Amino acid sequence: MVGVSTGLEPYFSFTYYRSGRLGKFIEVKADIVEEFLQANPDTDPDHLPEWFVTSMSLAPEAHADVQCIIQRWIDSSISKTVNAPKGYAVEQVQKVYERLYQGGAKGGTVYVDGSRDSQVLTLKAEDNTAETSEQLQFSEPVVLVDTIQDLRSTSVTFGSEVGDTCPVCRKGNVKDIGGCNTCDNCNAQLKCGL
Repeated sequence: MVGVSTGLEPYFSFTYYRSGRLGKFIEVKADIVEEFLQANPDTDPDHLPEWFVTSMSLAPEAHADVQCIIQRWIDSSISKTVNAPKGYAVEQVQKVYERLYQGGAKGGTVYVDGSRDSQVLTLKAEDNTAETSEQLQFSEPVVLVDTIQDLRSTSVTFGSEVGDTCPVCRKGNVKDIGGCNTCDNCNAQLKCGL
């Protein structure tokens, strides 16, 4: 995780264009790739190792799964954008939001590439044109991790109301302790009536 922010976002791309205030596109190249190529001069810059992963190379479901796994260990919500490729259909976006909800995310954002007249980051220095194509399919299916599968197969209600299962530790029960809805296992204060 060298050279990344404190957020969950992978690099958008290792080479992309940022729209400037004057409407011109500025090419941006990730320093981490340059450093890797200098240390490994025999590497083809167009065929980086598989562990060089970008937002646009991941399936939207993979973005959602990463957020759900990390959300389990974070008290507050996480700001994370699920990047979807051009042509991603409304039904596919709905399934991503359902995946986030079922996986325990406290919030979520899905952005479909090219869905706006202009966008800050693009892969090409040209105007965006929306594609009206059939629903996109990824070659490799994304498999939910065990914790998310467990959530789908249970009737447990995670939440901050008395009687719910704690959404933080997922083990304790929410009880009214001292006027606050508190987990009896990890003592997380989930809702306060004071």
